[in-house]
Amino acid sequence: MVNDNSMRWGGRLAARWAQQAVERLRRQRGSIDSINVFPVADGDTGSNMYATVKSAYRAVEAIDGPATLPRVVEAMAAGALRGARGNSGLILAVALRGVADELGEAALAEGDLTPDRFASAIELAAHRAQTAIAEPTHGTMLTVLHAMAETARTQADEGAGLLQQIEAVRACSIEALRDTTGQLDVLGQAQVVDAGASGIVEIFDLLYLTVTGGAVGETPSPIAGLTSVVPKLTGDGITCGAGGAGAAGAGVAGAGAGAGAAGAGAAGAGAADGADTLELVFTLSDSKDRTRPLKRILAKADARSVVISWPMVHVHVTSEAHALRVLRDVEQYGLAQLRTEDLVNGANHGPLRAAAAASTAPLMLRAALTGAIAIRLDRGEQAGSLHDVLSDGTTTVLVADSPEGQASINAAAADGGYAIPTGSPISMVSALAVFDPHADADDVTEDMADAASLDIRRLCFAGQSAAGPLVYTKTDVLVLSEGRILFIEHAPEAAIVEAISRLAVDGDPELITISYGQQATPPMREAMENAVRRAYPEAEAEIFDADLSGVCADVGVE
Repeated sequence: MVNDNSMRWGGRLAARWAQQAVERLRRQRGSIDSINVFPVADGDTGSNMYATVKSAYRAVEAIDGPATLPRVVEAMAAGALRGARGNSGLILAVALRGVADELGEAALAEGDLTPDRFASAIELAAHRAQTAIAEPTHGTMLTVLHAMAETARTQADEGAGLLQQIEAVRACSIEALRDTTGQLDVLGQAQVVDAGASGIVEIFDLLYLTVTGGAVGETPSPIAGLTSVVPKLTGDGITCGAGGAGAAGAGVAGAGAGAGAAGAGAAGAGAADGADTLELVFTLSDSKDRTRPLKRILAKADARSVVISWPMVHVHVTSEAHALRVLRDVEQYGLAQLRTEDLVNGANHGPLRAAAAASTAPLMLRAALTGAIAIRLDRGEQAGSLHDVLSDGTTTVLVADSPEGQASINAAAADGGYAIPTGSPISMVSALAVFDPHADADDVTEDMADAASLDIRRLCFAGQSAAGPLVYTKTDVLVLSEGRILFIEHAPEAAIVEAISRLAVDGDPELITISYGQQATPPMREAMENAVRRAYPEAEAEIFDADLSGVCADVGVE
């Protein structure tokens, strides 16, 4: 065993580690998924961590110029955050950011990687992960990261060489992982270890094998057999920190125990109000880090499983209405991008992906609920966000809810992807309703274009009087098609029924779609819906809130 106090752990070695982490998690994601019971038993932790490290490695592959250690870890951190999926993926991205910040160009400019610098990197990773979580819980990824950090620091202080230090941290991570079963009630009841912590152990095991030249493909996974309680490692003299994993775990027990009580309260509230059903992952556009006030806002909104790595935020909510309330509460910081995952039925990822340029928070949510990545139309970073979405090589179908958004996706599609002619909320929603991530791209785009080719009528209040050639007062309802006034009514309920009548020239419609704008008050909405039901009792109705300013309602028929 080499026992020097520093080593030339270069960028190529780090890149090899990243590549091997992708392959290991690809193989192990099913095993990790199978033990995923916390914070939600949705069976996707392994898949989420795999997607995150895959995005991290894509960024490494895209490095232009010398692949130094600082540049490789910086690329990994940036790529992981960009592609972070789920609670575990975002925590992993936060931890990698801590490592990257500690091992930056300036930090390593004067020499090689030393045990002291390595310990500082693991400590910062653990600290960043702890800070990112609104309610830290003992017996999770945090516990294992803190145990690893304490061991790394103890080894450095005792004069261990870097390889000896890495070996000790690896052994400690496995021991700390075993202990999670007894630290969190839900893990003990299921007789499993924490799934997210399992991913951390897998990744660090690969670091150990990479720097020691071990046979990565032939070495058993360190989490093999840890799906139930098993005897602890003896460690062969290598223990976690100064007092074993228990002592390291106690380092976060102050936060963890208190947070555990808080978490239990939140879980109780969740059981009363309904279980978590949706995962929201959104990016904010405010350039200043607002993590502290945002945590208070999200706590007040009863968001759960909150993880923040500014500007990316991950939360769980109980319903679509709860999701919209959370999004409206955070809009003050600029809602730039949104993804959702169904915690009940699981994800439906495929080789195709949809992205939507949307104008409002309700339309972003509407698009994201179909599996699309929603990008806020009126944010200055939209063009860059569209480019980022297309840059990873995944075949992407683009839709928009306005003419301005249509122009943006048309321009973005020149760099790759398919732009569907939509340009209105109803057309966008109709196109996304038939999107299939597993179908042939040409077939999907044809189906989406056909679904979007609706004739839409827009209702809006005049706002001012006109004496000719059309005569109307400011309280009259104008019915428009592509900006041209078709007719005028005195009440929105009369306007929408007449609009449907003129659209349904071939007989009564089977489906009526209505999207409301800001001009439509609750009484107006009720009056319009009652009028439509009376006029077309056999038709199905799909109604949603677009929240567009200057609009009462849009209506389309099929």
